[in-house]
Amino acid sequence: MIVTLTMNPALDRTVELTDTLVPGQVQAAGAVREDPGGKGVNVARVVTAAGHPAAAVLPLAADDPLRLLLGDLRVLSVPIGTHARVNLTLTDPDGETTKINLPGPVLTEEQRVRLIDAVVVASDGADWLVLSGSLPPGVAPDFYVDIALAVRARARKAPRIAVDTAGRALVEAVASGAIDLITPNEDELAALGVSSLEELVPDQVRAVLVTRGGDGAVLVDATGRYSAPAPDIEVRSTVGAGDAALAGYLIADVVGLAPQERVAAAVRYGSATAALPGTQLASIPFRP
Repeated sequence: MIVTLTMNPALDRTVELTDTLVPGQVQAAGAVREDPGGKGVNVARVVTAAGHPAAAVLPLAADDPLRLLLGDLRVLSVPIGTHARVNLTLTDPDGETTKINLPGPVLTEEQRVRLIDAVVVASDGADWLVLSGSLPPGVAPDFYVDIALAVRARARKAPRIAVDTAGRALVEAVASGAIDLITPNEDELAALGVSSLEELVPDQVRAVLVTRGGDGAVLVDATGRYSAPAPDIEVRSTVGAGDAALAGYLIADVVGLAPQERVAAAVRYGSATAALPGTQLASIPFRP
């Protein structure tokens, strides 16, 4: 089982432009679609579509339209009184993607405590817990650390914990020493102020998986450094590609594949998503 937490879920609205985006101009749209969004939701959807069990924990109002879009995904929701944010993605025929992400609803202290409790219960006995995406307004940047420590202290059988976030939340997660895997892109890695991945492993985190778009991915863990090249594809949209890559990596790990094969699985799922338009995600059975 792979459990994810999405603190700031979204309804992702994608507009496919008929021509290259030109700021300040009126432009025609060829198609519009809506998908459930949020990095943890994306990971859980890809894992589920691959035929592996997953559950998504998230704050969600009972009447939120996002709930219908989640389909048959196993969802464990903590009720809130506000609908999830709506994010806008613009894609053009060249594969260039522009995202406008809203901040999301403010969560009360009680709701934050209930989310921690829900994650502890859901992840007890799971293989992996994924703490993923941005934090809503008002949530402290060390909130993911609070969750990780609560899971390790209260779960009878604690999972390994992956964090996929950015900014101060990522810095706090790395500094805590409580995280097994981080999955930064190159910009997020640079913000950590390290010159090599080996500076992080194993003293601060157990492993680092860096996705590099068309250059593939690199994994560093206690056993060494591994990399896999990206296939030659036509990139339609990069939205969700990193989430799909993480999903592929985690499934490969759960079924017992070696590090090199896990990196290859990450690249396969990330590339499959990048080849799809808008916010669509790879939906392919996992085959070692």
